[in-house]
Amino acid sequence: MLLSVLQRVYTQPFYIILTFLTAALTLSVLLLLPNQAVLFSVLLSPVVSVMSKVAFFVSLYGALGTNFTLFSATYTVIIAGLFGVNASLLWYYVAHARRFSTADRSLTFTGVGGFVSGLFGIGCAACGTLIFSGLAQLFGIGWLLTYLPLHGAEFGLLGIGLLLVTTYSLAKRITNPLVCPID
Repeated sequence: MLLSVLQRVYTQPFYIILTFLTAALTLSVLLLLPNQAVLFSVLLSPVVSVMSKVAFFVSLYGALGTNFTLFSATYTVIIAGLFGVNASLLWYYVAHARRFSTADRSLTFTGVGGFVSGLFGIGCAACGTLIFSGLAQLFGIGWLLTYLPLHGAEFGLLGIGLLLVTTYSLAKRITNPLVCPID
């Protein structure tokens, strides 16, 4: 069922482009967010040339290979890809469900929940999980991450799980919508 839905959705070039743009934007946010302070200081600096700013901006994407472990880099790319697929499936579902009635909003919340929980697990090898470790340190419980078996990567795996559930739910709803046609 999932494969047939993906074939139906991705026969249209719009959804292929939407998936890749959403995944690229998501990956960009996940890679650039830990470096936002230095990124803004370089980009807003009047001393640095435009070409150097562009080169610096592009070089930050190398963090995926240098600052992340293989495991965290893998689930970061998977989260970005699944978020792109979810965006396309949700757009397709809403566009086609609009003919009948309102779309199921719980699918949107599950997809966003998967992305947000995935954000809690994103981090580099040096600083750990980006958001969770910051929140844990804010409340003085940063040591809690050392007791987790994967040291915070569990949140990335949870994000992948939620995004997979949303993908399956969207495919199921596209195949068999929960709405009746209006006469």
